[in-house]
Amino acid sequence: MRFVQNIKFAFVAIAMAFATVSCITEEYVPNSERERISLEAWIKLNKPGLLANYQENGGYYVELLDGDTNLGEPANGNDFGSEPLMEQDTCWVFTNITGRDINGAVCMTRSGVLADMCGTFSQLTHYVPYLNYCGNTNMGLLEGTYLAMRNELKLGNTTYKLRKGSKVRLYLPSSIAYGGSGSSTEGGYEGQYSLDASRPLILDVEVLRAIKNPSEHELEMVSRYIRGRSHWTQAKKHEDEKVDEKDDLNLKGLYYSLAFNPESDDVDDYRYIRPELDINQNNPYTDNKKYMDGKMAELNQQINDILLKRFGKGLSSDKLTDDAPTLVADDGNAKIWYVLRFLDGFVVDTNIAEIRTLIFGEQNPTCEVFSYSPSDDKGKNEKERKAIGAWYYCIPKMHHGAYGQIITTSGYAYGAAGLSGTTTTETSSTSNSASYYNAMNYYNYYNSYYNYYNPYYNYYDYNYYGYGYDYGAGDNMGEAVTKITISTEILPYTPLVFTLYVEPYE
Repeated sequence: MRFVQNIKFAFVAIAMAFATVSCITEEYVPNSERERISLEAWIKLNKPGLLANYQENGGYYVELLDGDTNLGEPANGNDFGSEPLMEQDTCWVFTNITGRDINGAVCMTRSGVLADMCGTFSQLTHYVPYLNYCGNTNMGLLEGTYLAMRNELKLGNTTYKLRKGSKVRLYLPSSIAYGGSGSSTEGGYEGQYSLDASRPLILDVEVLRAIKNPSEHELEMVSRYIRGRSHWTQAKKHEDEKVDEKDDLNLKGLYYSLAFNPESDDVDDYRYIRPELDINQNNPYTDNKKYMDGKMAELNQQINDILLKRFGKGLSSDKLTDDAPTLVADDGNAKIWYVLRFLDGFVVDTNIAEIRTLIFGEQNPTCEVFSYSPSDDKGKNEKERKAIGAWYYCIPKMHHGAYGQIITTSGYAYGAAGLSGTTTTETSSTSNSASYYNAMNYYNYYNSYYNYYNPYYNYYDYNYYGYGYDYGAGDNMGEAVTKITISTEILPYTPLVFTLYVEPYE
């Protein structure tokens, strides 16, 4: 009985809010004002304690989720410690974020665990925090996040500044969220549903770390990765690129190795680095099923076994000299098979079919050898080159019939822009059947049913966002099958590790 009374009360309150809007709209009322009134009505009904946490600059509400466990941590080297973000002229911030619509349905997340719960998990997605610039000028942060980071927040009778360790929930109107376009999150970071245009966003933000210089941070990561390993050689520019007599030609953050062999590779001695963690921490990436604690060495051994079975042991490293006839050299042509990883061990890409099946679950993938001649890229800038700078400088040092490795900062790869993750969807008809009650559809159904009784339902969720049943498969009536293809995101300032095999001479 009490449940029914609560529903009646909720709908009466919503009706009153609508009445207020309708009275105002006898004269013209901007959509932003309508949304402000609607969001305030929802806060009054669902989070009345947050009314005192209203931020005039941006028109949003803030909920403090957790205290600062790192409060008082001093700045050290390239790290700001727990100094407030807004007090820095410029900084780069690692943040975990999860966005939801007003009913709580996830529309974006950087968490692999949460993505798995939502049924949107992908082995191709690197579920790690964002790295964003956060300075006096907004250069790409979501406006609501930027406002929260760069302003003193009003929390009742107190104030608060975001810093390392902060966990907050932001209730953002669309004007400082995704506006009239809605959410366009791709690359496996999508949630249960997209966020429609002109809808508010509930955004959880956790500040993990703030650094001063991302390029310096990359160099720290690469140096730590190769520390104590004598088989890595620093790459050099070509002689004709020498600027002056003082130029030693060394390329900072770019190294190659000819010592790798899948038969003798010590998979238990790998170093895995999570860039958002403190520089002194060295934990493996654990947010993806294939990369759980205790599984990384096993996975790398499986990759090495595939390499051995397909290419053999390769030439012994003691035969790989700069005057050996097998040297690719600046004017040679190399046919390359590769495995690309992040420094935390995550496999980003490979053109080896068996490894694509192992890592990404692809069945019978079509893969081709990458044919590369460094001379084709001579004198060209990064955008004009066929391969990234790391390959241009290091492939000439590789040998036909041998394995090799390259580790590089983003300066010789995808730079300050990185690569955006993408999601493409193709639908085709089929007679194959699939269970209607898969986990994703059941979760969607439950969520839709539950939201019918949500007091905010009539404001933003009337059409259920077009929820469908065909997520990734046809139903049991043999209707359309949806194939979702995801490409892996490479964040700005991200170091990379390549394991290569160069085919012998034909």
